Amino acid sequence: MTLACIVSIFPSAGISSPSSDIGYQGTHILTHGALEDLARAFEKKYGLKVFVKGGGCADGIAVVVKGEHEMGGLCCPLAPEKARKLNLVQHKVAVDIKAVMLHSKNPLGNLTLKQVSDIHNGKITNWKQVGGQDKPIALVFRDHCRDMEEPVRKVLGINGPVAKKAIVVKTDKEVVEYVEKFPGAIGIAPRVFAQEAKVKIVSVDKIAATPENTEKGLYPLKGDLYIITKGQPDGLTKKFMDFVLGEEGQAIIRRNFAKAK
Repeated sequence: MTLACIVSIFPSAGISSPSSDIGYQGTHILTHGALEDLARAFEKKYGLKVFVKGGGCADGIAVVVKGEHEMGGLCCPLAPEKARKLNLVQHKVAVDIKAVMLHSKNPLGNLTLKQVSDIHNGKITNWKQVGGQDKPIALVFRDHCRDMEEPVRKVLGINGPVAKKAIVVKTDKEVVEYVEKFPGAIGIAPRVFAQEAKVKIVSVDKIAATPENTEKGLYPLKGDLYIITKGQPDGLTKKFMDFVLGEEGQAIIRRNFAKAK
């Protein structure tokens, strides 16, 4: 699907409230993990309201291109040439930590990055191949942003379809719910959602999925999060972006993500 199609078939799910000074819509990861708290802190400090609504990357692109909101959120970056064509500027504001989740009763506590990759690519299909019980692996995979640079696919080297017997879903919520339910399941979801669920988050290459380890470059499964604007931000939008990227904003970001810098 082309970017033009994305923008045309995903209209805005909301327009800035008349009581808001500026508006944002986009990836639920950033919305739930930081934007709601950032908007509250910004209003408390400056008395300025930021309308915040969740959605997906397509929503974030559409509302900014159409001028319905000043800001959109992306968990998968646009290719530079596509961003230039639409006059969109991508501002990195955080780094998402992708958690590898197992069922809470799975005895394993660590997997190597290669093992995680091989599971997703269909080369490993039984838990005993990675030191676990002799039971089949039920891979749960969120397939999205196929025409963008989706970070999990990039890190794991998934260049085509995932393992043949994978359970392919559309949302992170579904990934979490399947892993909670099925003892043989494995899935990857943003840490902000995984840590709220009844799942086991395992280390990768013996490195825990934490902001500290991600910022140090030790934890490998991660993806940059962006706020996009139409051209360079100015006025109140710039004021909010400066707040997000400043010390106070990045402290809020770090509650659930690694800092942008």
